[in-house]
Amino acid sequence: MTMLKKPIAAAIVVALACAFSVAHADELIQASPQDQSTDTDGSVKKVKDLSAVKVSGSLINNAQIQTATPTYTITAQDIQARGFNSVSEALQNSVFATGSVQGPQSSGGFTQGAQTVSLYGLNPEFTLILLDGKPISQFGQLYNGTSNFSNISNIPISMIDHVDVMPGGGSSIYGSNAIAGVVNIVTKQHMDGAEVLVRTGNFSDGGGANQRIALSFGKDIGKLNVLGSLEFDNASPMWAYQRSLTASTRSNPNGLATPTTVASIIDYGTLNQYTGNPLGYITPADGCKAMGGLYNGTTGLASSSVASRYGQFCGSQDVLGYTTLQNQNRSYDGMLKLRYDLNDHVRLYSDMLVDWQQQRYTPGSDFNWWGPSDLGGYIQDATTGHILYPERIFAPEEIQGGYNSQLTRQNDLMYQADIGANGQFGESNWDWDIYYLRSGDRTDLSQPERLASAVDDYFGKILGPSLGIDPNSGLTRYNPNYAAFYQPLTPADYASFSRNISGSSNTWINNTRATVSDSSLFSLPGGDAGVAILAEGGNQAWYQPINPMIANNEIWGLTGTSGGGQRDHYASAVELNLPLLKELTLDLSGRYDHYKTDASTNHKFTYKAGIEYRPFDTLLLRGNYSTSFLAPDMASLFLGPSGYYTDVTDYYQCALAHSNNCDNYMTQVSGRNLANPKLQPTTATSWSVGGVWAPISNASFTVDYLHIAIQNEVVQQNVDQLMRQDSQCLQGQLESMSATCVAVLGSNGNNGQVQRDAFGNVSNITTYYVNLANEVTDSITAQAKYRFNPTPIGTFSLQIDYNNMLKHSYQIYPGTVPINQLTNPLYSSEFKSIVSGSLSWSLHDQWNSTLYWHRYGASPNYAAMVNGANYPTAGSVAPWITYNWSLTYSPIKNLDLSLLINNVLNKMPPGDATYTSYPYYNTQNYNPYGREYMLQVDYRFGGKT
Repeated sequence: MTMLKKPIAAAIVVALACAFSVAHADELIQASPQDQSTDTDGSVKKVKDLSAVKVSGSLINNAQIQTATPTYTITAQDIQARGFNSVSEALQNSVFATGSVQGPQSSGGFTQGAQTVSLYGLNPEFTLILLDGKPISQFGQLYNGTSNFSNISNIPISMIDHVDVMPGGGSSIYGSNAIAGVVNIVTKQHMDGAEVLVRTGNFSDGGGANQRIALSFGKDIGKLNVLGSLEFDNASPMWAYQRSLTASTRSNPNGLATPTTVASIIDYGTLNQYTGNPLGYITPADGCKAMGGLYNGTTGLASSSVASRYGQFCGSQDVLGYTTLQNQNRSYDGMLKLRYDLNDHVRLYSDMLVDWQQQRYTPGSDFNWWGPSDLGGYIQDATTGHILYPERIFAPEEIQGGYNSQLTRQNDLMYQADIGANGQFGESNWDWDIYYLRSGDRTDLSQPERLASAVDDYFGKILGPSLGIDPNSGLTRYNPNYAAFYQPLTPADYASFSRNISGSSNTWINNTRATVSDSSLFSLPGGDAGVAILAEGGNQAWYQPINPMIANNEIWGLTGTSGGGQRDHYASAVELNLPLLKELTLDLSGRYDHYKTDASTNHKFTYKAGIEYRPFDTLLLRGNYSTSFLAPDMASLFLGPSGYYTDVTDYYQCALAHSNNCDNYMTQVSGRNLANPKLQPTTATSWSVGGVWAPISNASFTVDYLHIAIQNEVVQQNVDQLMRQDSQCLQGQLESMSATCVAVLGSNGNNGQVQRDAFGNVSNITTYYVNLANEVTDSITAQAKYRFNPTPIGTFSLQIDYNNMLKHSYQIYPGTVPINQLTNPLYSSEFKSIVSGSLSWSLHDQWNSTLYWHRYGASPNYAAMVNGANYPTAGSVAPWITYNWSLTYSPIKNLDLSLLINNVLNKMPPGDATYTSYPYYNTQNYNPYGREYMLQVDYRFGGKT
């Protein structure tokens, strides 16, 4: 009797566990002998394989249809061979990741302890991140203090099987957020035996030493299949002072040192002399001898780089090196997958993944300082009448334990668990899947801060008692003790006004999903049609309470983000796969999403049409058109009053002065951002055309053109626009009772969004989230793969990936001229092009080696980012090219010994002569980590032989 072997349609998995099914486009499940049983007549019948064929980008469980929508995959083998240490590294090295993102180098940022990715230069919230086809709960802290996003720094890399990136709109399958694309991180699905992996790494210039231990195991026990994994990761912090580029401030073009302030008293002259620009400094009487031991003995008298400014201050070139470039990190991860075949038609399953991660980091001494909290930060010398600004930055010698004791501690617990069942309806072709999912992220912070009253009291003793307010300047008058101000603090002094304060955030998703599908619904000339239908419902939550001490202004110079709420979500979707002809296949999908809070309701229908045409076997032509959306994120709906500081141009004061240069009327003000429960979804359309050509069996070429157009993007109100409206209303250019002027000025003239003090200066700005911006991107992506014929010295393979941004325009609000973000460096420093490639070699299944290179195209230099593209010294920095290399030797079967070297040439960020301020490079585009060496041992044992 001949045994039948052919692809079997599998029960659609959690496929829809989130309509987020995933998998290799060429993965087919075949029946094995145990998949067969004997019918009553003695013939062999095929038993349904209950393992799900998970397909990224589709609900239908037929992997062969996944060609209309481009899917780019990086496997676990690629991740290791190319030297990536984390999921974030792998995704940020994707050629699609052209956008700049904040991360561990973003000193003083809102999410220094998180990682994300920007596809096509778009906001990270426009990319949907999935884990095994299911949505992961978003990070509790807000990206740039304004938007929710997915943190990818806490996903254990040893548990990854592969990562799929599907560019463009995917809302008709996945729902909200799938505008720029969908990233599906697929973990290991089956294993027989066990595997132990140990890795250790160090950087040649110090800092960042890291270790990893991972154990994976799997076993079939009768009808039960078990897969488990444990991982431990540890990494030391990397400090800026450990890199020559960032250890200290540079000398200026004249060869003179440019120290950073340790202690200074800036003198603006008398009220009649005051212009807003410093005139000089009050020189310390002892020549900074008392402070000479600070910052490792580098503190001394320093002068301004502006020659006309008189006097001196105490400074050091080493002040800014006390910030972390990489976080100290320790994480513990566990994954467990259970599958139980209840009978030939039903399988029960459950998946659980938990990550606990602690990160430690600090924005550094530049964020640990004191200045007076009087009006504008200025005080007035009662004796001379001079307007002064004293500033004091605290040195490591003044802190018990130095800056190692000043690390913020972030504990993050991320978890995802589901329980469900899938199977087949009798002997029919209909598959079904139903599951319940819970995903959450809990973050707790402990960060050192200065107590406002205590630190003001400490320096108040130096300033002396208040001698009243000068009626002309409005400033508080003092007789400062200058000699005392230039004395170092003791650790006990610093401890008297410093303490750790706590913070927390919590997010979660509950979702129940049911899916039915049939990959052989009816016959068409090109083959069997397929259909999938899903229904799901659940809720999500975001809570980030503010510490009462911050809310009550008890912490010096610190504002906070707060808010929270929940909303319900329901959705249904259908997908059809229609092979109209052998050469022509049509893929159609549509989805309806409904969101509801106590204050608002949002709903959106999205659809997608894809087509694939094969004029002959070696050529595929494809295209698709889709609509997509982003539901207003939780922060925009539930944000509490959250503070920030921003620079504004006071156009009204400029107009009063009849000035032609309003740049002289720029000032920093405090602001607060508020939620808007009436927001509508951000919408988008996208289309792509492309093809895949495989002229010979060992070569393939792929090219796709993608257009994305985003409308009604939710953003904070534009502050500059508010200031212009404020000026127009105050000058009578707009009707005072118009809706615009009432909102900006308020009903009584000073309770609106722009508020002024008694002297007419802007004191506070209030902004809201609004549906305002529009954005368009065009890009072309290409990939080439070639496997050389085997040679006596081994087998070689080559892969090259390329992405070029042809357009990225951003319209701040309707009626304005769209900004070309590829040519206007004032708004964006994103990369226009990225190329990566790998050359791999293997010999006798014993030796394997890969050389991987990554080329970032040119990006704007500092002069262009600050002053615009037309500034005389504006230009770009050279492309940045780095190389990673790995070598694996297998002395015996199942044992791999690997040496990996990242950034082989120890390349630093490209030089930029115009970057005259610290840290001298764009921290969102580049890093100074340098060369990293890693050793790894991977041993597999047990299982069937």
